[in-house]
Amino acid sequence: MTRSEQLFEEAARYIPGGVNNPLRSFAEIGQTPRFIRRADESRVYDVDGHVYIDFVCSGGAALLGHNPPLVRKAVLEAVQNGLNYEACAETELKLAKLIVQLVPSVQMVRMVSSVTEAILSAVCVARSVTGRKRLIKFSGCRHGSFDAVEGEGDSSGFSLPCGSDEDALVAQYNDLSSVERLFEKNKGQIAAVVIEPLAAHMGIVEPEPEFLQDLRKLCSQNKTILIFDETVTGFRLALGGAQEYYGVKPDMTIFGEIIGAGLPAGAFGGSRAIMEQLAPVGPVYQTDACNGNPVAMAAGFAQLSSVLNQPLLYEKLAREGEKLRAGLRRLFPQCTVGGVGSVSSLLFTPGPVKNDKDAQSSDKGEFVRYFSHMLENGIFMMPSQFEPIFLSGAHTERDVEMFLEASAEFLA
Repeated sequence: MTRSEQLFEEAARYIPGGVNNPLRSFAEIGQTPRFIRRADESRVYDVDGHVYIDFVCSGGAALLGHNPPLVRKAVLEAVQNGLNYEACAETELKLAKLIVQLVPSVQMVRMVSSVTEAILSAVCVARSVTGRKRLIKFSGCRHGSFDAVEGEGDSSGFSLPCGSDEDALVAQYNDLSSVERLFEKNKGQIAAVVIEPLAAHMGIVEPEPEFLQDLRKLCSQNKTILIFDETVTGFRLALGGAQEYYGVKPDMTIFGEIIGAGLPAGAFGGSRAIMEQLAPVGPVYQTDACNGNPVAMAAGFAQLSSVLNQPLLYEKLAREGEKLRAGLRRLFPQCTVGGVGSVSSLLFTPGPVKNDKDAQSSDKGEFVRYFSHMLENGIFMMPSQFEPIFLSGAHTERDVEMFLEASAEFLA
């Protein structure tokens, strides 16, 4: 029995399913999760002595790679001053100012401890602004664990049920008519539309031309708050996220763990008028003892400041990402390769894949065989075919080549 197997067996006695996040479970591929001992640059090291090239990147949060020196230095300095204060600290102000500087639609931001808290709080604010209750979300898009906005039919197979919130309405990604029908049936009742501008949990699915622009117009016409969940895309597609990349401004934006460089963190932001619905200046009471945790804020500020000072980073990530996708298209001509910049996916279906329904046709059995082969050959990915393949600033062209070489061996 390997050390990972021993630990997982023990963990299952104390932690539901042996994991603290269902996406870490290897149940879908019939294996035992690898327990990671440490991570550095583009590598992760498990407790059994195996080394992997990591394409998980802390769920995309490790934009610069694991344990970059500037972030590590900032964290160590912050820790020396205490772990948490439950009081105001300069680090949260510095990060807030930087986010406002970088993201086109954000004038104010509230720091929280997770994506789930961010989306839950943003929905409360949207309901307060509009005086309405109902939400439109998109099948296959995932937004933390808040059941009112969890994607019905979530491709991961791990979604919470959304039936507990009758005010949550489900549309199809890339199908504006499905949104229009919901607006028509619920006139004057829609508080918010919540969407991943780049769908990242049904494989990587880009918005069709004009889809986001038309969605923006539809929300404006109906006086509805448009919320972009940029957990995956924020600061990754561009400094200003997907809204900069696609040229569409939402009313509110959700940010994930990337603002903490992988430490527990999240945030939501928008215009001053919207964000001042929050207490202590407005009626929406949102609070948590760890909001703006000084260690996470220091880590996030260090990472984003470093990114800001690397003007060629996005060019590098896009070049390596396109090399990865071009190689996969060459090797798997009957499959669907998706992606933009540093996020990619491989679905075992000829496609095209435009939404969650299309993604469901991907061959799970083939993915299981592919994943197992890649893991055995030193490539670490999420154990779900619908999750992104991430690159970081620490990945090299040789890392990409090794991914493609392992993929080629799978076909041999």
